[in-house]
Parts: sequence; C-alpha cells; structure tokens
Amino acid sequence: MMTKLSKKVIGVDVGAKFLTVSFNDNNNQDQMQNIENSQRSILSFLKKFSTDDYCFVIEATGNYSSRILHLSLSQGFTSSLINCMSVKHFARMKNIITKTDFEDARLIRHYGELFSPECYQPKNIEIEHLDQELKLLNDLEEEKRRYSVKLKALRFHPHLNPNTEKHYEKRLKQLEKEIREVELRLPALQNEEFKEVKDLIQSVSGIGEKTTLQLMAATSGFKNFDSAKSLVKYFGLAPRIYQSGRKSYSPGKCRTSKTHIRSLLYVCSWTAIKHNVPCKELYLRLLGKGKPKK
Repeated sequence: MMTKLSKKVIGVDVGAKFLTVSFNDNNNQDQMQNIENSQRSILSFLKKFSTDDYCFVIEATGNYSSRILHLSLSQGFTSSLINCMSVKHFARMKNIITKTDFEDARLIRHYGELFSPECYQPKNIEIEHLDQELKLLNDLEEEKRRYSVKLKALRFHPHLNPNTEKHYEKRLKQLEKEIREVELRLPALQNEEFKEVKDLIQSVSGIGEKTTLQLMAATSGFKNFDSAKSLVKYFGLAPRIYQSGRKSYSPGKCRTSKTHIRSLLYVCSWTAIKHNVPCKELYLRLLGKGKPKK
C-alpha cells in the first residue's frame, strides 16, 4: 500500500556505526551526510529539520535501524521502513551498478519519493519486550541443543576427560535454569487484549503456546494485516507462479526473512494434518494431486 507524501524525503542507509543520509536542502540542493548511529548524534541531526517539511525513509536492517526509526517517530516525523531487497531491485531497474553508502542513501530517497511507502506503525512496549524475551529464549534453547549434541558425541570418546564432561553438564544445567526463568517472565508481558487474541489463535488445532507467542510478536498482534493473503506473503509461505508464453510453473514460495516462523508453522502442520479437519482435508487433496508430502 502507498500513501501520498507531500514532504521532502530523507533517505537513510543504515550501518552499525554510521548512518548515511541523503536529502534536498531548502535550496533544493542534493546533500549527503554521515552521522554516528548513536542517540546523541541522531537527535542533534533531527533538530535541523522540520516535521512539517521532511519525512524519513529508512533501510530496514533489524536492530541497527531501530534507533533512527524510533527517535524520528518520537520527534514527530513521518517515518517508513523499506526492505533492502526493494532497494536492490530498484537499483537494477535504474541500471545502477555503483554500490556505495552514499549511492544507497540516494537510492532510498528516490525510492521514497517515487513510491511513497506507508508510515511505520511501531509495536507497543509489551510486544517489543515479548519479542526480545522470545529471541532470548530461542537463543538459549539453541545453545542448549548445541551443548547436548557436543556432550553426546564426547561420551563416545574412548578416553573421556571427566572434567570436560562435568563442565558440559554444568553448562547444560545452567542453560535449563535460564530457560525456566525466561518462561516464567513471559506471562507478565501479556495484557488483556493480548490474551484475548492469544486464546483465539490457540483455538486453532495444531497451534500451541510457544508458536502463538512467536506469531503475536512477529505481527504486533496481527494489527498490521488486513487479509490472510498479506499475512501469508509476510511469512514467506505464498506460492509464486511463473508464466511466459506456453511455459508456466511454480518456482516455489516467496521466501522472506521469517525463517523461524516458517519452521514453527511447519512443525504445527504435523499436528494439523492429523487433528485439524480442514487442514487434513487440504493435505489429502494435495497428495491426491501428486504433491510431495513436505
């Protein structure tokens, strides 16, 4: 969806240490600037512009872009996030082969001027905190799996060092303790509105507590989606179709960065094809057409 912007665009290419910005000044002259990706430097930069005259279009790079995004919103600016792949394809469309931070910032500004991306709607604090806790929980569980595999392999060694084995066992116990602590904190981050939506999601056969929380955190409680199709595309589960002349085939799904969510939903599908009647009927119908089981 696109909205008409009547303001000048400030394009922001994001890096871990520095932000490269591109904008037109009051004399309509093309300006480029590097600023430090710190709260003090960003706030100092924002004071130079009027919220009535300028808006921000920012490259989406996860945590690195969150500071400029939220600070600009807090100061009253209209700010938008765009996917880095959109910028890449836009550069191809314009036949640009140069790849520098300054060129990227200019491209982002031109993209914003041409397409007027929708204003970013920030997540509420509960969702932000829940998202961070879930990422921590995923990291701890992944580390636990990694240590478990290493310990299992180590115990096949004919000359096992008991001190090494003890260290691995101690680390696994510590990880289990930390996982339990995070799990106990999760209910405190859920308000009444959150719990209502969570109960609706869990009413779907095949979706449990953990998957529900991951879905809520990834979608801001599903507030930013007006259709099932947009949600499916966001998760990278929508099938693509390639058709040219007499040639027509599906090259697979439109993969996005939501790999973890796709993995969770895939596991949920195992239960759904056994206990969720509509899903089971769809699964059997697809098998009857010769589709692979996965």
